[in-house]
Amino acid sequence: MNVYSFSQSFAVAALTTVLATSASAKCTAINVPEPVRGLEEFKDSVVDGDYNLAMLNFEVSDAAKQQLAGGLEAIAPDGFKECTTIKQVRQSGYFISEVFMTERDGTILYWTISGQTDGSSFRMINFTYHDEFEKIRGLIH
Repeated sequence: MNVYSFSQSFAVAALTTVLATSASAKCTAINVPEPVRGLEEFKDSVVDGDYNLAMLNFEVSDAAKQQLAGGLEAIAPDGFKECTTIKQVRQSGYFISEVFMTERDGTILYWTISGQTDGSSFRMINFTYHDEFEKIRGLIH
């Protein structure tokens, strides 16, 4: 496994998600500034292994959603036990990027995710995941 990427160029329209709110996050978040609830909900769905829910509101074809969810199900069919946000960068008040990691039974994935935000909503623009730390090392310094 090397790199898995889903970017705006893959879809005709930008990916969009406005996820429901949650009382508590399952992924350790960075609390300053305030976490973006929609982004935290995406990570919670990934941790739960509910990849179809994570992909549900994306404005891409059903085939693309199934391909993305299926790839994740093959790696971690029951989701992940651990999730930690490593770094968060707010490029502006309306755009955010994060690096986070998930783990289950020795399988670690390092994720990058970027999107537009307005309050608690989150509009996905790009995400990738890797099983090699070296692929994200430059992003965390």
